[in-house]
Amino acid sequence: MTKIAVVGCGGIGMAHIRAYKEISDVQVVACVDRDAQKAQAAAALCGGAPLTDIAQIPGDVKGVSVVTPPQSHFKLASALLNAGFNVFCEKPLTMDVNEAEELLRIADASKNALMVGFKMRYEPIFKEARRLLPEIGQLLTVSTVKQQPFQARATENWIPKVGAMYELSVHDFDLIHWIAGIEPEKVLFAKLGHRLGWEKEDAFFLTVQYSKNVVGQLQGMYALENKFMFRDFTVTFTGEKGYMRVERPDRIVLHTSDYAVKVIDPANVNAFVCELTHFCKVINGEEQNSLGGRYGLLATKIVEGANKIG
Repeated sequence: MTKIAVVGCGGIGMAHIRAYKEISDVQVVACVDRDAQKAQAAAALCGGAPLTDIAQIPGDVKGVSVVTPPQSHFKLASALLNAGFNVFCEKPLTMDVNEAEELLRIADASKNALMVGFKMRYEPIFKEARRLLPEIGQLLTVSTVKQQPFQARATENWIPKVGAMYELSVHDFDLIHWIAGIEPEKVLFAKLGHRLGWEKEDAFFLTVQYSKNVVGQLQGMYALENKFMFRDFTVTFTGEKGYMRVERPDRIVLHTSDYAVKVIDPANVNAFVCELTHFCKVINGEEQNSLGGRYGLLATKIVEGANKIG
């Protein structure tokens, strides 16, 4: 039995607990939150112990999910790695490049796994896009559009302190790295929007230089008057042989020497279950880590680069 602790018992923390309950031979034995009532509610769901401090996590726990607001990720993940636990950190890994690099160093020194919650990789449409990408030949450019509604609720009062790049689009950044096998080298241009009066940006437009001489145009925004219809993200890859446009959740347009519209069945995939199953297999030595902390570092480099010039 693989024993797991979950740190952070808000909405996504509860999603982690429900996902772990679907994985065989895995048990959540500790639910940690500074709010004792949240810890108790989570513990009631899984039968684990309600705790208010990570120092109380039992030593026989093998893996810990860190599911707290982004500003706390570094402090919690570093303490847990140093304490000998494998760590699965929700995105973004950190909000600072130096902190991300330090987490990678600690994980390497401690020989513990560090993984990042980039669950959109498990959506069927993006797995298919990764398979099809070679058909457009040498990659030249990539462009993204992301838009979601923002409805001010008490449970989301931390988002204006995090901003659209980290909270809205860090998945988008990661999908580019994963699908195309490229890494960001430099943010060439950044325009950050502040029409909602947030501490951080509510919209962004970036030009990014990637490895392999690929250039990206990335944009995303929160809007107040739209409605979430599960069609919030589009990414287009352009190559020497044509282009591929991926429209979440179920449509890929492939235009090379032929033209095809591929409808991808979103299927009944629980991406939380997929990524946390992978985490458990990694910490049990059954799979190699494909969600390593380095991917979190790459996304943080983009945001930090944009903030420096935007």
